[in-house]
Amino acid sequence: MKEKIKNYTFHLKFLLIILLFVFLSACGGVTPGTDPPTINSFTADSYHITSGESVTLSWNVAGADSVTINQGIGTVASTGTKVVNPTATITYTLTATNTTDNVTSTVTINVGIIPEPDTYTVTFDSQGGSIVGSQVVGYGGLVTEPTDPTKEGYTFGGWYTESGCTNAWDFATDTVTSGMTLYAKWTSYALRDIGPAGGLIFYVKEGGYSDGWMYLEAASCDISSGISWGCYGTSIPGADGTAVGTGKQNTIDIVAECATVDIAAELSATLNWGGYSDWFLPSKDELNLMYVNLKVYGVGDFADAYYWSSSQYYPHFAQYAWTQYFSNGVQSSHKKNTSLRARAIRAF
Repeated sequence: MKEKIKNYTFHLKFLLIILLFVFLSACGGVTPGTDPPTINSFTADSYHITSGESVTLSWNVAGADSVTINQGIGTVASTGTKVVNPTATITYTLTATNTTDNVTSTVTINVGIIPEPDTYTVTFDSQGGSIVGSQVVGYGGLVTEPTDPTKEGYTFGGWYTESGCTNAWDFATDTVTSGMTLYAKWTSYALRDIGPAGGLIFYVKEGGYSDGWMYLEAASCDISSGISWGCYGTSIPGADGTAVGTGKQNTIDIVAECATVDIAAELSATLNWGGYSDWFLPSKDELNLMYVNLKVYGVGDFADAYYWSSSQYYPHFAQYAWTQYFSNGVQSSHKKNTSLRARAIRAF
């Protein structure tokens, strides 16, 4: 009998221990095998904003009995988003809790001036011209002025901050504060317009740009009031072109073959005027266009006098060259050693 009572007592104690363990577990005293909660992410879509802007907080939590965010947000779901509108720099703390532990994560939103990036990309839109590569420039830095682009039949007029070319970019003083595009300005010309060198446009090629040029520009004044053609008694091979477009080659041939110094072709070829050094003595027909399109209209400051062309006079190439009287437009010839006026031109 005593042995039976002893066995009952043992089993009763064992049962009481099990019941106590279950009770304590239900009350939160012990939770065997439970891990702390995990905050997989807690982020913002922007960490730098200006006052008045909003930002979205996002989070993902696992294994938590409760999730809260401070700064007046309160209890939230384990996964979610929240749009906030802080007016000053603020730190949000997310707290995830279960019966084992609580863990936290923070996000700080800076409110104020958004920090500038270290560099910006400056692109160049040549607006139909040749391609110009982009540049990476530091904040507050200067853009390196690129080589001028080219466009057939037009003259490059600089870089501007808008496609309409209103505000010019000054590469010496203007600085970069954001990513930007600079736009090329192109200038076309009509008869009697002021050209790139400060002279007057007296010819526009009907077929447009070809052979490296479209316009003829006359210098703004005579290069001499009295100068000879040179090489009287000597025929210059090649210097017999009379048509529009032949004056440049005539001038090259005269300078290369004529030993006479201080002559009209040489003075034209060595002229540096208006920032350009590509001048030449006009051919017979080019000289006539200057008379018809400039002198007749009372522009160009021409004298009522004879002017040299670069064209030798057929058939007396050795002795004579074509000239034109700018008082009435009559073309004739003069001996090469005669002293006459000369006006240089350029093609572009």
